[in-house]
Amino acid sequence: MFKKSVLNGAAGMIALSAAIVLGTTVAGTDAQAANFEGKRIQIIVPFNEGGGTDSYSRFLQQYMQKYLPGNPRILIVNKPGAGGILGTNYFQQRATTDGTWVMAVSTSVMANYMLGDPRIKFDLKDYIPIILSPRSSMVYVRKDLGLQDIKTLKGKVEKLRSFPVEQLVFGGKTPTSAGLQYRLGLSLLGVEVKSVWGMKGNGPMALAFERGEFLVNYDNSLSFLNNRKKLLEDGTAVPLYTLGIVDGNGNPQRDPTWPDTPSYFEAYEALHGKKPSGPGFEAWLALMQMGSGMNKSWNLPAGTPKDIVEAWRTAARNMLKDPDFMKKRDKILGKYPQTIGDEAIAIRDTALTLSPEARGYLENYVKARYGVNLGK
Repeated sequence: MFKKSVLNGAAGMIALSAAIVLGTTVAGTDAQAANFEGKRIQIIVPFNEGGGTDSYSRFLQQYMQKYLPGNPRILIVNKPGAGGILGTNYFQQRATTDGTWVMAVSTSVMANYMLGDPRIKFDLKDYIPIILSPRSSMVYVRKDLGLQDIKTLKGKVEKLRSFPVEQLVFGGKTPTSAGLQYRLGLSLLGVEVKSVWGMKGNGPMALAFERGEFLVNYDNSLSFLNNRKKLLEDGTAVPLYTLGIVDGNGNPQRDPTWPDTPSYFEAYEALHGKKPSGPGFEAWLALMQMGSGMNKSWNLPAGTPKDIVEAWRTAARNMLKDPDFMKKRDKILGKYPQTIGDEAIAIRDTALTLSPEARGYLENYVKARYGVNLGK
């Protein structure tokens, strides 16, 4: 068993999310006070079109237009750059509190915030969450490495460890964006990679992987299922493990999207012969909680009136019950529970908190490998 103190935050995420799905949160009576008739609403997506956060936002867009009071026009505005920092800074500087500005936050933005990127001009803990959507991820390699011919998970990891760093090329946005959890996870397995920075998102990274420029890559579980099908079917992409999830009792589980693929927890135990523990693993788990439990969310700016907040949340609750939404949701949201309301605040704040030991480990890790001083 893992330390209870390490996993209870993740357990809380799943339990709270499940409570929302079961309808234990009741919409407030203030929802009727807000009306967006004739308004134009901007959803700021701090990445290029076609990426995970963009696809997520465009999926929600059509239903939220339907259920928001007054049926306003909702526009998706892409503001990419610096691992999501530029777009979020833009939102911080421009957003009004009348409910017509919403920020789409994803793992990269949260990672840069939690690790103290000096370019950040916003405080995520001030934002008011509307809906929070968890999601796990797949780590995979190119067939060129020959892992598909190895039967055991331990054997696959050991084979990967045998390659020189220069050969295991792995793309990323910045050293402190979402890819950090995958690099740290590989390092804890004794696998080091050659990082290529400046990628604009998972779409360009996947294209580089398909061309053979990258030999290691990652995608959220649903994107790998829906968008990398060709790579999987022709054998170009070889699944290694998913990040997995943590259930309501604090126990690691396989990703429900890929139930036949081992989780990272299994990979660690298969290699080391024991349950994962220690500050390095605690640092990885904190990043994993952030990346999986808080993978995507829509948020209103601080100071938004209560009636407007409740109007958005009520629209989101109605969206989850929409028959057309229910028919299509698995492709975008998967089988993961969705959290709506103040419960998302506790989940977010847990995901953004690192213990001193875990933070110290991460500070040493990124300094040694990438020459980055966290928070400086």
